[in-house]
Amino acid sequence: MKKLLTTARITEAGDTAHRLVSLYKSTPALKDEAFLKPLFVEMEEKTNALTEAVKRDAVISQLENADAKRDGAIRVLDRLLKGYKTIPLDTLKAYGVQLSAVFKKYGMKMTVENYSSQSNLVDSLLKDLSDSNKAAAIAALPGIAEAIDNIKTAQEEFVKIRANYDKGLAQKGSKETATSLRKPLLELINNKLLTYLSAMKIANPTKYKVFSEDVAVIITSVNEAIKARKKNKEKTP
Repeated sequence: MKKLLTTARITEAGDTAHRLVSLYKSTPALKDEAFLKPLFVEMEEKTNALTEAVKRDAVISQLENADAKRDGAIRVLDRLLKGYKTIPLDTLKAYGVQLSAVFKKYGMKMTVENYSSQSNLVDSLLKDLSDSNKAAAIAALPGIAEAIDNIKTAQEEFVKIRANYDKGLAQKGSKETATSLRKPLLELINNKLLTYLSAMKIANPTKYKVFSEDVAVIITSVNEAIKARKKNKEKTP
C-alpha cells in the first residue's frame, strides 16, 4: 500500500487521520479487532490533539497580529506628539509638550515588553491620558484623539484574543504544537496502519481486503491533492 506523502501539511495529515477514523468506525466487522481497535483509539486521540493545537497556533498568530496592530497604534501617537512638541505654533506646541511628558513615562520601549507587561503599561497610559486636565490638549491637537482611540481599540482586541488563548490553554492543559504532533500522526498512519493492512489483506483477504482498499482510496486522494498543490506552486512565478 502506498504511504501518505511526508510532505502532507499539518491540516492534511489531520484530515486524513479523521477520515480514516471515521472509516474504521463505520466498519462493524473490525470494531473489536485486536490490533486495529487500540490503534484507532490512539489515532483519534492524536487527531483531536492536533485539531486543538492548530486552533491554539491560529490564536497565537492572531495574538501576534493584534500585538503588531497595537504597536503600530502606539507608534502613530508617538510620531504625532513628536511633531506637535516641535511645531512652531506656541499654543499647539505647549499642548504637545504637555502630552509628550505623559507619553514619555512609557515611551516606545513598552512595545518590546512581554504581552502582560505591555498590556498593563498601555492601560496606565490610557488612564493618564483620560484625565480631565488633558482634555483640552487632546481636543486642540488634530489627530491625537483619533490616535488614542486607535490604541484603545487595539488594546481591547488584544486583551480579548489573549483571554481566549489563556482559556484554551487552561481547558486543554497541553502546550504541544501542531508541528510537533504532525510527525507522530504520520508515523501512526504509515508505519503502523498501512504496514499492518498490507500484511493482513494477504493473510486474510476476506476480512481485510475491502477495508484496506477503502483506506488506500483515502490515502491516494490526499496524495493526489498534495501533488497537485506542489505542481501548481511550481507553476506560479
